[in-house]
Amino acid sequence: MSHLTAVSETLYVPLLGRIYASKHHPGILYDKAALVIEDKLPKDIKEMPGQNEYTLLASAVRSKNTDYYIRAFLSEHPDGVIVNIGCGLETSFCRNDNGKALWFELDLPEVLERRSVYIPEGERDHYLPYSMFDYTWMNAVKGAQRPVMIIASGLFFYFSERQIVDFIRHLTQFDSVRLVFDAASPAGIKIARRYMEKMDRKDAQMFFSVGSAKAFAAKISAGITVIEDRKYYSLTNLNPKMEFDTKFRILFSDMFKMMKMIYLKIK
Repeated sequence: MSHLTAVSETLYVPLLGRIYASKHHPGILYDKAALVIEDKLPKDIKEMPGQNEYTLLASAVRSKNTDYYIRAFLSEHPDGVIVNIGCGLETSFCRNDNGKALWFELDLPEVLERRSVYIPEGERDHYLPYSMFDYTWMNAVKGAQRPVMIIASGLFFYFSERQIVDFIRHLTQFDSVRLVFDAASPAGIKIARRYMEKMDRKDAQMFFSVGSAKAFAAKISAGITVIEDRKYYSLTNLNPKMEFDTKFRILFSDMFKMMKMIYLKIK
């Protein structure tokens, strides 16, 4: 099996978060497919260092948030297209498929090789083995001739603002497309870097942050509309079973908007 890059190796982090939430806080997220994958994971992956309840739930909440936007999009466009950029081991299709939509899972070939061990391609859930910046992948999506939603979950952090702006500008090749992604504030990205250091992932550098969603959209194109700039934990209810530190960090994050979900319409 191909060797994963430092950034690609982080694909196990959100999976562990979804497993933890499913076992201990299913009200936040219950992911049956993630629990099935757990039994197949190597022991060293299950015991990944640097994790705590807050970091695990932060990963699960990211999936909860994207599920919210996916379901809203599919309620409006039941036969639409969902493209998961940097899909890793995400199981969005298993949680949200409506039996009509077309799904594409885009990631580097070595990641999709690893993904195929746990989550094989399906009849309406196809692999796209490309870098997100190899815009060849757009041909397959445009060929579907359906409304498109792009999901970039836990991904943009690892690239420069210039790269992300260029990526979003390329999305204007579609007639109309929605993009949802999570972003950290400039202060939030500093905290995220420290978290990666604790996990001994210093080689997976994080760069991209967003202060104002509207100001960021204005840098890209006049054809970008900010549909929503939502606090990261706004859809998550605090649970009495959560550790005090977890609840404090959730409240602190939303109070200062350290993390957010940004939903754009691109024409």
